[in-house]
Amino acid sequence: MKRILGLMVILLTLCVSAWAQETTYRLQPEDVIRIQIYNESQVNAEVQVGRDGNISAPFVGIMRAEGKTTTELEADLAQEYVRKLRLRDPRVSVTISRYRPIFASIGGAVNRPGRYEIRPTDTLIALVTQGGGALLEGRSDLKRATLQRGHSKELIPIDLYALLVKGDRSQDYTLADGDVLTIPEETRNRIMVLGAVQSPGTYGYREPMTLADAISLARGDVQFRSKLSETLIIRERQGMPGSYERITANYVNFVRKGDASQNVVLQPGDIVFIPDTKTPSGGRIGEVANAVANALFVLDRFGINILGRR
Repeated sequence: MKRILGLMVILLTLCVSAWAQETTYRLQPEDVIRIQIYNESQVNAEVQVGRDGNISAPFVGIMRAEGKTTTELEADLAQEYVRKLRLRDPRVSVTISRYRPIFASIGGAVNRPGRYEIRPTDTLIALVTQGGGALLEGRSDLKRATLQRGHSKELIPIDLYALLVKGDRSQDYTLADGDVLTIPEETRNRIMVLGAVQSPGTYGYREPMTLADAISLARGDVQFRSKLSETLIIRERQGMPGSYERITANYVNFVRKGDASQNVVLQPGDIVFIPDTKTPSGGRIGEVANAVANALFVLDRFGINILGRR
């Protein structure tokens, strides 16, 4: 029931928002509007705003429409129908049947980048929905999106995380023709899972993330090979680039005995290393960790940052 009520509130909010935007929208050439007068059906008509910004209103003739809201045009039409048709207090209604075709683009780390037709009242949320709704899992840097207006080269910083997750509507800009929304790929919040796992590689970091989450992302251990009791987490020391610390975890004790202390909370940039049962134990594990850390340091010196940190 709570979920249904929540959805109803969201739908009501969207409807109110759309109504509010239409009442403030100023008509443009190629918009199509419907003119109606209560109890005067012979006056009702659907007309298009011409390229010159005018409309041909029934029984009134040419009138200026471009730049006016529907409310303002209703008032102008009412005056004309009183003057020309001698109607007493006509209740004129002007609604937008079809907006002129305009386009905005979305690119970067989204499911369906491209150029999409939008309505003039559409906002960033509508464009994100056009681009696939769900952004690329763990790869979209929502806090560093940019909006480039079609008439300008200036980039407006957009915090889509605040908009989509926290509901900060101040970030939900109304779109205009030619706008481009770019969502960069997340290159900072990553972890690596190496060694005896099903799918070793680099994965997006999402707070909070634990050792269990990392192993799950790598599709788990390799049966009869993974030495989970000697799991290593290699972490760069804060403020000391190229210097790493080793954190050991007995993941077997977490799984079998429920020892939560072994399910280490990870940080962005951590490297999780699951040894193979054939890997020498004891001091040699330290050598493996140091070798991995040294390799990362050398790659970093050559500008090859496999963790994507900046």
